[in-house]
Amino acid sequence: MKFFGHEEEDELKVDMTPLIDCVFQLIIFFLVATSFIRLEQDLSINLPVMSREPKPQKAPARPIVVNVRYIPGGEAYYHVDNEKMSLPALTISLSRARVRDKDQAVIIRGDRRVKWEHVAAVMGCCAQAGITKVAATVEISERK
Repeated sequence: MKFFGHEEEDELKVDMTPLIDCVFQLIIFFLVATSFIRLEQDLSINLPVMSREPKPQKAPARPIVVNVRYIPGGEAYYHVDNEKMSLPALTISLSRARVRDKDQAVIIRGDRRVKWEHVAAVMGCCAQAGITKVAATVEISERK
């Protein structure tokens, strides 16, 4: 019977050469990258001086998106921010938005099966609210 003893030839060895190569490449990369940052920081720039503080500009308001959804039978209903609205409620909502921001914009997304009169009604609500920035979205087809 053959007994297995501690033989030094059977020990597992891990080759460290690829790991050392990777570490040296990382060290070289970081040395090169940090030298560019240092060069940019060493530049001396004379900035212009303003006579007064600039006024912070208000970010433009997010446009209100009105979805005109189709109801079978030729009717439609209106959604704003996932809330179903009637035309009078839509006019009130648009008026309040106009009071908050005089440059309020409205985007109308009408279903292709909706009659034009329903999209025109939303435009009328915008006009009653005093909103002049009105846009309608369409889908562009790839066919020529």
